[in-house]
Amino acid sequence: MSDNIPASAVGLKEGSKAKAVRPVQKYLETFGYLESDSNPFATDEVFMRRTSADHVLEEQPAATRGELDSATIEALKQFQAVAGIPATGEIDSETREAMNAQRCGVPDTASALGEYVTGAGKWSTNHLTYSFQNYTDDLTRGEIHWAIDHAFSLWSAETPLRFRRVADGTSGDIVIRFVTGDHGDGSAFDGPSGVLAHAFLPVASEPIRGDSHFDDAEAWVVAIPITSGIDLVTVAAHEFGHALGLRHSSDSSALMAPFYRGWHRYLSSDDIQGIQSLYGGPGRLENATWIHGNAALIEHENAVDFERKYGFYNRIVGKANSTNWIHFALPTPVIEDGRRLSLDRFMLRAVTGSKATLRDVHIRDGERVVALLNGVNRSGVMPFARFGVASMPAVRWGVSVSLGFDFGSGTNGDRRVDLISAGFDYK
Repeated sequence: MSDNIPASAVGLKEGSKAKAVRPVQKYLETFGYLESDSNPFATDEVFMRRTSADHVLEEQPAATRGELDSATIEALKQFQAVAGIPATGEIDSETREAMNAQRCGVPDTASALGEYVTGAGKWSTNHLTYSFQNYTDDLTRGEIHWAIDHAFSLWSAETPLRFRRVADGTSGDIVIRFVTGDHGDGSAFDGPSGVLAHAFLPVASEPIRGDSHFDDAEAWVVAIPITSGIDLVTVAAHEFGHALGLRHSSDSSALMAPFYRGWHRYLSSDDIQGIQSLYGGPGRLENATWIHGNAALIEHENAVDFERKYGFYNRIVGKANSTNWIHFALPTPVIEDGRRLSLDRFMLRAVTGSKATLRDVHIRDGERVVALLNGVNRSGVMPFARFGVASMPAVRWGVSVSLGFDFGSGTNGDRRVDLISAGFDYK
């Protein structure tokens, strides 16, 4: 947590001209709650939010600098509402803590309460490219490539969007940079903690639209579980949401919420509704193949308390506090009408108990790994869970999927996994 808002700001009353007022106003200006002289993320287009009734214009009030005036109080209330804090307009310890929390550098949309926010444009194509201008020394290039592919796969799983990496240093649609401090885009990073990253919306001018920048003063990590450092997959997936046209949501369960609260490698229903409002859903299945759950292969049978096949599906109860891998070899069409097909998305129908969690999804084509989706953390009823392969590589051999599960304590019912069917779609 940063300390941009000093402790002396707590308890200030309306009309105060204390020194601590200015950092509070600067934060509210930076993140879209008060009028600012300069905002590198602003455009000439009017930002709007989607509601069930109509579109509401987004306006920013002006404040008297250095004074806790009524405009600042109103901006504080808007920030508190987005942050999930009682909207009192008072600077209490909870508000100060939220203002000092790690977060995205893209401004919030203060009127967005409990729903996704669009109005930042969209790309005219569903096939986007990305490139790296440089890398962080915190991770190997292989780890970085994997993390970015994982982040894009969250969005490709629920839309027709596809993402292809092009050569480093070239002008992909989305250029990825690891930088520190003032890096030439008008929005300097602030060192460790505080702002972690930012991305430019599709309505931004060329050539910077879509570009995603990560503060290299942070300690970037990818290994699960994360005990220290910042999860690159989570932050990258959030920033790519901006690069695709989403603004911040005040739904605290959404990936597009502005604050970093630890690793979060999935889209909420709010995120899915938002991105599909721009690009549509994943579309119809074209060459889907399925296999029943009773075809599953359990890697560590000695870590299973119970397995029984009920017709086409398979019930597996893992031993308490164990991990296991369950594998599927999937029917794989390779060539259709003389054309080689491409890998699109893995699909799973399953139900888990409250203490069984689908942790990882690994997708292979022959011996080639095409997607390592670690930390997906899915549980409960999964009627049609989708896991994307962001770059859609061509099929070469045969597809297999490995599912990593964590089993906690509790009853057999708590530790059960009912595997109904697994499938893959090919384009």
